[in-house]
Amino acid sequence: MGIKGIYQEVGEGERVALLKLAAESLEKQGRPLRIAIDIAIWQFQNQAAQGGTNPEIRTLFYRLVRLLACPVEPIFVFDGPYKPAVKRNKKSGRGDSFANAQAKRLIRLFGCNTHDAPGEAEAECALLQKHGIVDMVLTEDVDALMFGCTKMLRQWSPASKRDTTPTHVSLFDTEKMKLDQHGLDREGMVLVALMSGGDYDPNGLPGCGIKVAVEAAKAGFGRDLCRLKAVDKEGTTAWRNSLIHELRTNENGHFKRKNKALAIPETFPDFKVLRYYTHPVVSPGESIDEIREKVHLKREIQFEDLREFTREVFGWDYRVGALKFIKVLSHAVLVQKLQALERHDNADYVAGIAGFRSDLKNDLVSQVRIQHIPSEIVPIDLSKEEDEKIVQARGGLALNSDDEIDDAENIEESTAKRQPAPFNPSARQGVWALEILAKLRIPEVFADAQVVQKAAEKKKQQAKEPKTKATRSKPGPKTGMPAGALNKFVRASKPHTVSTVTSKALPKENEIITSPTRPTTSRRLRIPSPLEPRHESLQMNSKRLLSHLARPVQQTRLPLRLHHGQGLVCRPLATYLTRCVRFLRQVVLRKG
Repeated sequence: MGIKGIYQEVGEGERVALLKLAAESLEKQGRPLRIAIDIAIWQFQNQAAQGGTNPEIRTLFYRLVRLLACPVEPIFVFDGPYKPAVKRNKKSGRGDSFANAQAKRLIRLFGCNTHDAPGEAEAECALLQKHGIVDMVLTEDVDALMFGCTKMLRQWSPASKRDTTPTHVSLFDTEKMKLDQHGLDREGMVLVALMSGGDYDPNGLPGCGIKVAVEAAKAGFGRDLCRLKAVDKEGTTAWRNSLIHELRTNENGHFKRKNKALAIPETFPDFKVLRYYTHPVVSPGESIDEIREKVHLKREIQFEDLREFTREVFGWDYRVGALKFIKVLSHAVLVQKLQALERHDNADYVAGIAGFRSDLKNDLVSQVRIQHIPSEIVPIDLSKEEDEKIVQARGGLALNSDDEIDDAENIEESTAKRQPAPFNPSARQGVWALEILAKLRIPEVFADAQVVQKAAEKKKQQAKEPKTKATRSKPGPKTGMPAGALNKFVRASKPHTVSTVTSKALPKENEIITSPTRPTTSRRLRIPSPLEPRHESLQMNSKRLLSHLARPVQQTRLPLRLHHGQGLVCRPLATYLTRCVRFLRQVVLRKG
């Protein structure tokens, strides 16, 4: 709706979370965000809803719940009787009277305000925003910008394709976008609608596209046109001739190329269509204060009537329907109750704050988790709700033995375990709400929660820090190297003499070690006991043995040298062998 292709020129707007806009309004103005909503667009979109009972009105029901949970103060504007009779070459009316009546009934049951515009709803929304009655306008029709709206919202939808809940909107702020500097202010967009086609004249100039129309608007032709009066024929003719000359010659370079083929008839512009944009039918100026008072009137949610509405229209019967009613409404009602509180009012229904977070799905808006009991928030009498009686039958399921029946019961029990726990309206529940709302409305509860949160964060930080206190290491098991483990890695040598002793050359018991410098044959000598008689062989070789033992014993210095494959001769072993030699010499000397 509006001007086809205009968003390609002005941009798609800034995608921002609606919850973030609500938080900024509470922080800066101390009140909820006020939005004028063109309900005709919603009713048109709701026609695509499917499934369930009355899907169109049910879609409106859930949209109201989400709006009130933001928190946002919506004002729903309906089309009036003086809107143009033809729109997009079709007869336009006020819509389905029954649908409008049902929508108004539901909106008022939620405690929201409605307003009937005398003409186009989007033009009335722009008027309310212009006079500060509302902060922004939510509509899909770009005509709201032509009617003078400076902050428009559109495309209330999920942030990404993976999400299903609408959280973000496209914000068009004319001051930030600087449309007036680019010639696409209100007057420029009116010219674009007249040349390329809009709601009231979808054809426009034959052969004129959105690009050429935008270039003409940037050249200032729209501003000059809106200053003309219908009775000023000469001024209108001069304006038209100037536009034709510039299109054909491109003398001032306003267009990318010459447009000689574009024909402009003498009937252009149509001042009747022009006045639809420049002078729409809206509420008179003297009624602005009355409208302000009416749309800002505080209303309360009518729980009993709203419960009956859901029973009649949605089929939420019996106790199960009442439980669903409480579950769906509790979040929005809690936020609305907090919003209506004065600073020092008592909020007995708030059981505390259980957590803090920055919501990733809502542009990192700071939130707190408020504990409450849903049955206290949504005060409906559950004792009046009857339990639904369902007649059940096996329906052809053949169970022919007790074992089969037991198996079937086990299957039902295992399936029930995987299902979520049933909703208990009397149990404490937690919902996420704006941190700034809790800070403004329940400051004492918020301060207590902050103290608990800081203590928990400090404890968590201390747990992460490494301990600096020195601790005594526990003695480990004693491990030792077995004797002879390094034999094959050690090499023994004398000073200035290199000799190797392998493990095979190690002396055995009762064996004499010969000098490594003399190639002699080692002899095995048996050490006789002093009580044994003298052996003849010992007497025969005594002189030879004495001559050998008479030489001074040189204790070999045995440095440890590790070589692969070599034996080990250590200092204690050398000392032991030296003592053995001395002992043998004494024995021989005594016996000899």
